[in-house]
Amino acid sequence: MLVALSVITGCAGRAPDASPDRSPAVSAPRPAIHLGERDSLVPGGPPLPFRVSVEGRLTDAQAAQRVLGLYTGLTPDRLQVREDGAWHDVPLQWTNEQDDNGEFVAVLPLAHHGKARRAFDFRLFTADRERGSGEGPTSTVAAQLARKGWTPSAHAAASAPRLRLPIDPTHLAIEAPDVLRATEGGPPVEWKVRVRNAAGKLTRSGLRIAITLGPGAAGQSVSGLPWSVEDQGDRGDKGRWTDLTGRTHIETDEFALAPGQSRTVRVRLALPRAAPGYSEVGAVLSAAVTAPWWPSDPEEPSGVSSGAESTNVLVER
Repeated sequence: MLVALSVITGCAGRAPDASPDRSPAVSAPRPAIHLGERDSLVPGGPPLPFRVSVEGRLTDAQAAQRVLGLYTGLTPDRLQVREDGAWHDVPLQWTNEQDDNGEFVAVLPLAHHGKARRAFDFRLFTADRERGSGEGPTSTVAAQLARKGWTPSAHAAASAPRLRLPIDPTHLAIEAPDVLRATEGGPPVEWKVRVRNAAGKLTRSGLRIAITLGPGAAGQSVSGLPWSVEDQGDRGDKGRWTDLTGRTHIETDEFALAPGQSRTVRVRLALPRAAPGYSEVGAVLSAAVTAPWWPSDPEEPSGVSSGAESTNVLVER
């Protein structure tokens, strides 16, 4: 059951959505934010659903001239709205281009297919982060109504209803050796990445381990380097290695980690003898934990990352 957490109305001066309706029997439209039973946002975890309802008098004609501004203090975010029976991404814009003192805001028309919308169903995602880089134990979502053509300010109006979202401070931990050294033309070296759910209370589901191969401090091209990943399937074929020569990025199958549980992926990489024109050969293996619903760029996977400088595979001289 959705529970209204807060509705703040009224402020000194003219509000961004001051209504032309002056009759005391008519209440101007105003937003309210409601949250379901699960009221904690887990970085890298499942999305958090919430609803913004429009209370008071609202005609189709009024809705056609109004927009809903939804502010969120999370960085980075992904916001979706449910329309026509499906979830759709909502563009987020930064409200202050000059410095970091701003927020992300989404602007949505209050009318849909010519009809006034009295409720918006949203879900909010936030990427997992490395330890110490989160925004704090809570974040804020605020909503306000405004006229079409309204330009969002750096912060929501004081009269906007706000919802404080507790942020689970736990992050998935990636463990990897500091440095691995291989010899040109020598046997492959084995590199392990261990991902652990240190939550202690929350099961983390829908996870993937992303591994990227990039040029090392001494390398120029990695497309020809032979490397492989041990099969992680549940079909009893562990110990079989999948050749990834010619590729630079791979993500494991989707899996879940119970509190305290971990998963290890083994990677092998060999350094061939330097090709003509190459004075040295080197590579960097980096890892991240991603979620299937989060847009991931192979060059910079979203989620918890292990610093590339700590996973160098370089030539042993």
